[in-house]
Amino acid sequence: MSIIAQQTVQMKQVSRGNYLMRNVLKHNAVFNEGSKGDAAYILTEGKIEISGIIESHKKVFAILNPISIFGEMALFLDDGVRTATAIALEDSKVVVVTKDDLDEFMHDSPKVIASIITVLVSRLKTTTRKAMKVPSIGLGIVRIFDLFSTCGKMELKYNPTIKTFADTFVTTTEKIEQYIHGLADQGLLILGRDANDNRIIRIREREMLHAVMQKKE
Repeated sequence: MSIIAQQTVQMKQVSRGNYLMRNVLKHNAVFNEGSKGDAAYILTEGKIEISGIIESHKKVFAILNPISIFGEMALFLDDGVRTATAIALEDSKVVVVTKDDLDEFMHDSPKVIASIITVLVSRLKTTTRKAMKVPSIGLGIVRIFDLFSTCGKMELKYNPTIKTFADTFVTTTEKIEQYIHGLADQGLLILGRDANDNRIIRIREREMLHAVMQKKE
C-alpha cells in the first residue's frame, strides 16, 4: 500500500468522522478552473482528468487513478482560486479534505504533512520538466517547414496549415499567423494565392530555413 493510500485511513481517523465521501458521476466536474476552492480531494475509486485552458485551448495535465490527492493547491494559495478543472472520466468516489481538516492533520499527523509535501514537490518537478521541454513556437514552425521542404513539399494551403500549427502548439491562429508573417518578412516564406485563388504558403529556400534553425539552436 502506498503512503498516500495508508494515510487515507489515518485521515478519516484524525478527522473524527467529519470528513465527507463524495460520489462523482461520469463526465461531472469535481471543480472548475477559476472557481473558489476550499477543499482538496483524495480519489479512492474511479478516474479523474485534470485540465486547464491555455490560450483558448483545452490542455490535459494529468489523468489520475486511485489513490491520488488533487485540488490541494487551493488550500495553499491566498486567493483559493482553482487553477485547473477536475472532471470524472468514470463514476468516481473522493474524500473531501477541508481547510479545517488540513489544519487538524498538520497538527496531529506529521506523516500526512510529509505525504502532501511529497505530492506538491513531485507535481512541481513534473511541471518544471514539461515547461523545459516546450519548444519555441517559432523554431517549431521553422522545423516543420524544413521537414516539408526535405520531402519536396514546397507549397502548403494557408488556412489548414495555420489551424494545424495552432492545434499542435496549443495556441491561437492569430499568434501562428504572426509567426508566419514574420517568416515571410524575413524572406523565408512567400504568401500568395494559387491558380484557384486559394491562399497558400510557399517555402522559398530550404537552405535559408537551415540557417535560421542553426542560429536559434
